[in-house]
Amino acid sequence: MSSKRNSKGRRHPIGGLLSGLRPLACSLSLFSLLWPTVLYPLTLAALSRRFGKRTAARSGYEPSVTIIVPTYNEASLIRQRLADIAAYEYDLARVEVIVVDSGSSDGTADVVETVQREGLLPRLVLIREERRGKAAAINVALGRASGDIVVATDAPTLFDPQALARLAANFADPSVGAVTGDFRIPDQSTLSQREEGLFWTIRNRLRRLEAELDSTPFLSGEMCCFRRDLVPLLDEDTVADDMNIALRVRPAGYRVVVDSVASFSEPRATSFRELNVSKTRRAVGGIQELFRFRRMIFRPRYGWFGMLILPSDLLYYLPVRPFALAFLGSEVLRRLAKRRASPLSAIAVAAAALGIHRAARSPAVRRAMLVALFNEWIFLRAFVNWVRGHYSVAWTQEQSTRRLADGAAADSGQGRTDEWAL
Repeated sequence: MSSKRNSKGRRHPIGGLLSGLRPLACSLSLFSLLWPTVLYPLTLAALSRRFGKRTAARSGYEPSVTIIVPTYNEASLIRQRLADIAAYEYDLARVEVIVVDSGSSDGTADVVETVQREGLLPRLVLIREERRGKAAAINVALGRASGDIVVATDAPTLFDPQALARLAANFADPSVGAVTGDFRIPDQSTLSQREEGLFWTIRNRLRRLEAELDSTPFLSGEMCCFRRDLVPLLDEDTVADDMNIALRVRPAGYRVVVDSVASFSEPRATSFRELNVSKTRRAVGGIQELFRFRRMIFRPRYGWFGMLILPSDLLYYLPVRPFALAFLGSEVLRRLAKRRASPLSAIAVAAAALGIHRAARSPAVRRAMLVALFNEWIFLRAFVNWVRGHYSVAWTQEQSTRRLADGAAADSGQGRTDEWAL
């Protein structure tokens, strides 16, 4: 006699309840798989066409700007970064540059002092402090900042010469509180760098759609531009300073937008081992900030941002898709084993398996599958680290990008990745 039935032959209440919940579990599992990957982008595209907001940027609008460059052991790159800023197509008299040196041991502060004496930048400030994390370094600089607009960036980052002017032009629109640009990865010679290139192609497009509809929670720490009066201080325990800023701006009634013409670049890790560490840390920061500002989720007062964008981004960060896929697979196998699946569903499963097998022969499809699998691993690892509290505001430098970018900076002015960047 089946264990699901009692001595009188009746179905056990618990067994019946579990059987009744299976259709709901299947629906939720399918939704968790399809929404972040397919349905959410399509929904954003449709809604942004219908309800999208254009940013009233005005060319030639040049507010006063403070550029904050937190550094730690950047002696080989900081001169190049300051020279890059000096070459911007912007009135340098309206640009204040604050370099925060967090206890470097390689003479980074000495290089900055030399640049000060040379007069490369008319308003260059050096602040020395102990190493307490990027958010703490930004807070120190915010206490000294005099610009109406603040740009937080990294020592290895390179901006397009017109990028600062493009960023500033967006603030002519009074609804804009923060803005970022498109991230470009200059070198994609290794598999891990190509993975990041594809990831950021998708991420750039998604956050542009979010910004067109309402606002995006994803600024880039390498190019994080915001109105000074909207962000007095950051939470110093944050691992994702850029999201901390974005999620402070939207409750104040302002939008966080993306200027796709304003571009910036940094190299990425040449190995999956290093990329695993850096992306896990960034994912921990994303989870941390989404839960910190959870009060905005499903709140109509925040419009599409509260009702659609934040819930979808939270679902994206939660590691539910591997479990949903495993459940759906086990359910299909269970039905096939008990011969409860219809012939049509069995044929559909076989056709799907054959289609996946054939599609996997395409290099583009294999890359997309690699990105999906790698990022699901990252989200799972990041969630566990966040729950256990195994993360730090300190950073770990990627040695491969250090070697790559140091050489490029010496040869052609290219920068390197720094784990300040989230």
